[in-house]
Amino acid sequence: MQKQKQAYSTVFLIVSSLASLFVLTEIVMNSFGKSICVTEGCKMTAQSARFGDISIYFMGLATFLLLAGLSFLSRSGRKPGIERVINLILVVALAGEGFFMGYLAFRIHTLCVFCVTIFGFMVILGTLRLLSGEKDLIAGFATLAVVFIVQYLVLPAGIPVHLPPHERLILFYSKDCKHCAEVIRELDEKKITVAHVPVNEYVMLLKNMGIENVPTLMVNDPYQKIFLTGKEAIDRYLLACTASTASGNRARQKARVRQKTAPVSSGSGAAVDIFNQPGFLSAPTPSAADNGMCKEDEICK
Repeated sequence: MQKQKQAYSTVFLIVSSLASLFVLTEIVMNSFGKSICVTEGCKMTAQSARFGDISIYFMGLATFLLLAGLSFLSRSGRKPGIERVINLILVVALAGEGFFMGYLAFRIHTLCVFCVTIFGFMVILGTLRLLSGEKDLIAGFATLAVVFIVQYLVLPAGIPVHLPPHERLILFYSKDCKHCAEVIRELDEKKITVAHVPVNEYVMLLKNMGIENVPTLMVNDPYQKIFLTGKEAIDRYLLACTASTASGNRARQKARVRQKTAPVSSGSGAAVDIFNQPGFLSAPTPSAADNGMCKEDEICK
């Protein structure tokens, strides 16, 4: 029995050391602007952290290093004090993992590879302690399950929001934003079909992409999604669209004239890429107040 516990202790030390190395690798990669995790869930989880994703990384690194260090010390002999501390850390960590897994499952509804990997390490460590006879870990797994279930019960608002289907232009607006009213009026005058959606219904969606101001126009093409925030950016887009349409009409008219006088090859002119027009979306970005935008939750008359 003692040999079996010693074997579990050895595996525990190896796994906790590997977990520490995994988190340290992510921290180093993060300092160079890279990440082990490239899924959207990782980005959304990082943006939700109050002090940024680096705070979560250092918490994980400290936890695994502490577990590895205490495990190493306990191998010199059964030390009840150290064993209890290891169990306590794991119980708290498993409760935290219940929260993270519930957040992924019931709030952002997407996969964070980094979070799931850390969860796997914690489950393995808890299972090793449980197999070695540390019954305190029953409470740890029970707490994980309870926290996960509570997340399901208290996060019904996490149901994914859906953008209006089959709409190419979607305008996020606030009724208290004067710039939104101006953009809506201009769109009506130009007879441009746009789906108007209140920003309060999509706050989390926009915040997850770093957008906190209105008006925001989404160009919802099948293979390209573009967000334009502020009245000036939207006006430049609409102006470029108008110029592109007018240019295309003139090219078609010239092509029809040429068809009457001489044979023409297939194709009647090059397409105009409005996002490569000089100055479009490349001008210096002024402050929000000067750029025709308001905070989502601000009364901006």
